[in-house]
Amino acid sequence: MASFLKKINEYNAGISPELKELKWKALKESPFRFYRGTCHLFAEEFAKLYRHKPKVKAWICGDLHFENFGSYKGDTRIVYFDLNDFDEAILASPEAEAARFLTSIIIAADQMKAGAIGLHKLLHDIMEAYTTTLHKGKALMLEEGVAHGAFKKYFEHLHTFDRQVFISKHTYKHKGALMLKADNIHFMKLDDVTKSRIYKGLTPLLESRFEHLVFEDAAFRIAGTGSLGLQRYCVLCYSKKKGKHYLIDVKAARRSCYTGLVHVKQPRFKNEAQRVNDIGYLMQFNSPAFTATVEMDGQWYMVKEMQLMADRMNLEDFNNDLGAFSQVAREMAVLMAYAHLRASGHLGASTADELMDFATKKQWQKDIMEASVALAKKNAKYYREFVKA
Repeated sequence: MASFLKKINEYNAGISPELKELKWKALKESPFRFYRGTCHLFAEEFAKLYRHKPKVKAWICGDLHFENFGSYKGDTRIVYFDLNDFDEAILASPEAEAARFLTSIIIAADQMKAGAIGLHKLLHDIMEAYTTTLHKGKALMLEEGVAHGAFKKYFEHLHTFDRQVFISKHTYKHKGALMLKADNIHFMKLDDVTKSRIYKGLTPLLESRFEHLVFEDAAFRIAGTGSLGLQRYCVLCYSKKKGKHYLIDVKAARRSCYTGLVHVKQPRFKNEAQRVNDIGYLMQFNSPAFTATVEMDGQWYMVKEMQLMADRMNLEDFNNDLGAFSQVAREMAVLMAYAHLRASGHLGASTADELMDFATKKQWQKDIMEASVALAKKNAKYYREFVKA
């Protein structure tokens, strides 16, 4: 067995055969989907390829690709668009983050059959957007009122969504009670013992954080690519106070795939779920609603309100329109810079002034673009061999 195949199997050890089959099917879907689901391979390849000693340290989400930006509702019930996945978050060089994002752009552009000249310009535009924003030293946010192009359409489309309609699509009535649909696409059925364990684990949160919510049902949630196979649940709750239903996402936390590969001293967190939530809090303009952590049977979980299924930018939505894709990618680079600036100076990260100075250096930008091209080629090779195997 090829070494990278062995690593994929080892990384996914413990996943049930049913879920492993779903994950393998997802990884075979396209080079981009394979890239999404194998951040652990990227982390190792980047560490081998890019051996420069970090000049600055930043909190990075670690798995920043084109589809890990999306919309969500905060506790204010205002919709935000931002980075939205921090499972691999770690203190590292921002170069790793830039490389992860740029590599995803190269892979996506290749699937769109983009020409070499257009791709070369796009990579430079993205790097310029990131470094220019970083050099300004001020973290803002993407505001709906000034959004244009693809983002304007995206926000307009969001207004057509209705949470209660969304919930009704994934539930059904049984003996007068609302239940989650176990369709083996979004949800899988749970036994009563597991449901009781989840309810018991979440009860302290209901008493301290989520007042007036009562449990109605729970199911195993099928979502993501890299995290597909982790213990993840969806809990249907009802608010007596507001007379509304809510879906709560409960996701097991594991250590970042960059652990042991990043030679930067890490601060101590109470547990891995706390790491994910705390770094998300630092990097995002505002956190998703109901964000919390909980321990169940020795395993820590991240808890937050489950968002609409269509809550993120999807590569397929661009229909090979490289112009629209490029415009969105540049805006995402700006959001990446905002996130790094927000978390600057916290828990060992370099200050905003240090990041601003870092942004003026040209050599690392050239090196990262070259490294990203090499990493995209490596992903293509791994994908081809994975499909054959």
